[in-house]
Amino acid sequence: MKRITIAAVGLCVLAAATVAAQTADKKAVETTTKQTLPGVTLKTETQSVSGTVKEYEAGKKIKLSGPDDKSYSFDLSETATVEGAIVVGQMATVKYTKATDGKETVSVVSEATANAVTAAEAPKMHSETVTKSTGPGETTKTKTETVVGVVKEYESGKSIKVTGPETKVYSFDLTDMAALKTEVSVGERVKVTFTKSDSGSKATTIVAYPAKI
Repeated sequence: MKRITIAAVGLCVLAAATVAAQTADKKAVETTTKQTLPGVTLKTETQSVSGTVKEYEAGKKIKLSGPDDKSYSFDLSETATVEGAIVVGQMATVKYTKATDGKETVSVVSEATANAVTAAEAPKMHSETVTKSTGPGETTKTKTETVVGVVKEYESGKSIKVTGPETKVYSFDLTDMAALKTEVSVGERVKVTFTKSDSGSKATTIVAYPAKI
């Protein structure tokens, strides 16, 4: 099994020392330990990274975004252990160890929120409706688009991207939308409703959504 570290330029391993970098909840620690015994020297290398999951393939690999948005990639063999549900966009901690005999072990612990875990397994939905209202002297149409899915990207007051059915991504402009009372997070499940009328008026609402539609 090969362990790969990508874009971790400047991260040095010092014998019998620990190097740590931390931003918010993200942290990267590397430790090298040497033991000198009669006739033998033992060396163990350990790397622990806590960050946002960028990519994950069960039994194959996991990639995290760590401190300063540096990327860390680890191969996952059959012997790798995984605790909890790994959700892209949520936090996880990976611990990699290489012993003197070359044996490598990898353990992964999910730090995803309960909402995000539910979102990853819950059904997704997309619908579009057109409502036609006919009154004295005028006819108006209102288009409504609704998506229930997982937040892929979110910028408060700017935009949101939601992964819906068949992994299709739906984007919504939030520049004219009132600020949310509770901010949403990447990896969580939401319901986005967008309406647009003939007059040009627009409205977008976002709410956290339960497990069942």
